[in-house]
Amino acid sequence: MNDHALARPSRALLVGYLLAFALPWLVWSTTIAQQYGLIGWHLPQSLAFWVGLPIAYLVAAASSGGRASLADLARRLLRWRVGWRPYVAALALALALPGVVWIVVLLGGGPGPQAIPLPSLILSLAIEFALFWLTEEAMWRGFVLPRVELWLSPGAAGVIVGVAWALWHLPLFAIAGSFQSSIPFAGFAVLTVATSVILSWLYHLGFGAVLVCALYHAVVDVVFATTGVLSAAAPAFWAVVALHVAAAGLLWWRGALRQPIATA
Repeated sequence: MNDHALARPSRALLVGYLLAFALPWLVWSTTIAQQYGLIGWHLPQSLAFWVGLPIAYLVAAASSGGRASLADLARRLLRWRVGWRPYVAALALALALPGVVWIVVLLGGGPGPQAIPLPSLILSLAIEFALFWLTEEAMWRGFVLPRVELWLSPGAAGVIVGVAWALWHLPLFAIAGSFQSSIPFAGFAVLTVATSVILSWLYHLGFGAVLVCALYHAVVDVVFATTGVLSAAAPAFWAVVALHVAAAGLLWWRGALRQPIATA
């Protein structure tokens, strides 16, 4: 890896975090202000993802390491020849972690999944994959995680990134009708941190391929939406949280997150 690719990591993280919070929160604040009758309009919430996060990681990378940092980020985003194991692991975890709880809910007489036509399901997966690949995963795994790992192990870095990632979602809990507004922030935060640790493991299993993380994120999000397991009942929600924590703890206990793996 080019010595300048992760140059001035403290500056990169400071600029990245400031922009990643300021720009999306500015977008979301217009919706909150409209809810309270302070203004009569709001910016499209999707701008927080599609515009706010890309500006954050591109400006932060360019301001710290210039072309070398941008080229390094592009390599992480486009790397895909990493073998089949990372992709299978991402799919298996994304299906199994919510799936186990959903099966228990079904056996207990809970509602079945939403009936979604296959073309619509494929389109939803494709949109979610593109969204997370170019926004959240590009920011938190492609840009932030490698720099935090200059000081910490992959597991500890996953926790630190997860805390910031959870806090980043905070305004969504104040927006009526959002998914986050229907669940407790404490549980969401724990789930997000555990997911961040799992994604840290997948990131390294895929030798720094953000595509692997985006695959997991897209599939698990669609599974959550189609099964409704997070909103089925409080016990189901907390069971999903506990299962993710257990999975993250197991990966850490087995030593998979203690020592960094080369991702150049």
